[in-house]
Amino acid sequence: MKLNMKKVFIASSMIGLLFAIGFAGLTQTVSAQASIAKKSLNKTLKATASVKMRKGIGTNYKKITTVEKGIFVQASKYSKGWYKVSVNGKTGWISGKYLTAAPANFKEAGLVEVSEKDGFIIDLKYATKKNFMGYALYPEESKALVTKSTAVKLKKANRLANKQGYKIKIWDVYRPLSVQWEMYNKIQNHLYVANPALDSNHSKGVSVDVTLVDSKGKELKMPTKFDSFSVKAGRSYKGNSKITQKNMDYLTKIMTQSDFKTISSEWWHYNDLSTSHPTLDLPTK
Repeated sequence: MKLNMKKVFIASSMIGLLFAIGFAGLTQTVSAQASIAKKSLNKTLKATASVKMRKGIGTNYKKITTVEKGIFVQASKYSKGWYKVSVNGKTGWISGKYLTAAPANFKEAGLVEVSEKDGFIIDLKYATKKNFMGYALYPEESKALVTKSTAVKLKKANRLANKQGYKIKIWDVYRPLSVQWEMYNKIQNHLYVANPALDSNHSKGVSVDVTLVDSKGKELKMPTKFDSFSVKAGRSYKGNSKITQKNMDYLTKIMTQSDFKTISSEWWHYNDLSTSHPTLDLPTK
């Protein structure tokens, strides 16, 4: 059979061109996937389901721990659809099928700053060494962050305090989940530091630790100092002086009138009545 060499050449060229286009498209797809993965490295990811962390890439590797749904992990490597992550002092591999990108910053997460411009006194204890851990857990330039609804309620409480010549001093508000774990691992007492595996309203931006100051900025006498993990900090303690009891009761009054609720173990801690917000592990600045 006699071949038309010109047609064979054209056909071969077309096949080669199609192959090249297909290969280029595949390369672009793989490159795009790698780019997406790369963007997630050294950033916080969130578990979308309860998932096993393993010693290597694949389900054949030994389980290190179980990462519960909603927990945040820090990704450092990506390979074959798996991320090498760190969480709660442990490092291993988790399938990317069970991880999603977390908000990149507090604004993206829907948190807002409350500041001295809003009429508060800001004294974030965990941005200093003056706390029960003995070292700073937040950067020095950290912001006092809460959800938008919590900010509205806190400002209302401060306006009520202003009527008596007082201001609210803020000791702590939003607390990254990783910091909550750090605290809980030391204390191991859910009465004073919530178990982050169960819940942490501070890490949602809906809890506030506050006290009151007078017109000169001096703190009112309260039952105990901040983070005094003792029965004296509890609301049912009967040994308070008249003035400390009166001050605590007044703080409680203006906070509950502004739609916050108390907890029994800490006089300074208040939760926004609305707690249906996601747990976060974002920087405090």
